[in-house]
Amino acid sequence: MKKESELVIPVLSVLNESSSGALSTREVRELVKSRIALTVDDLKPLKSRSDTRIDQVIRNLKCHRNVPGNPFSEGLIESRPRGMAITKKGKRYLSN
Repeated sequence: MKKESELVIPVLSVLNESSSGALSTREVRELVKSRIALTVDDLKPLKSRSDTRIDQVIRNLKCHRNVPGNPFSEGLIESRPRGMAITKKGKRYLSN
C-alpha cells in the first residue's frame, strides 16, 4: 500500500511535466496511477466511495496540506481550485 510520502516525487513529476505546471486533482491521480507500480491493496475500492485506496491517498496530499512534512506545507506544491501546481521550490526539490 502506498503512503502519501511515497507519492511526493511522482506528483511533483507529473506537475512539472505539464505545460502550465498545474493540473486538476483528477489529472494528477490518473497520471500518477499510470506511472507507479500499484499493489492489490492500492487498487481496492473504498467501501463508501466510487474510487480506490490510491485515489484517496493522492487526494489526501491536498487534504492534509497543513500537516508538517506535507509537500503543500513544505512549499513544494500550491493549492489551486480543484487542483494543484508545482512551485519553484518544488522544481528545485525535484531536480535534486
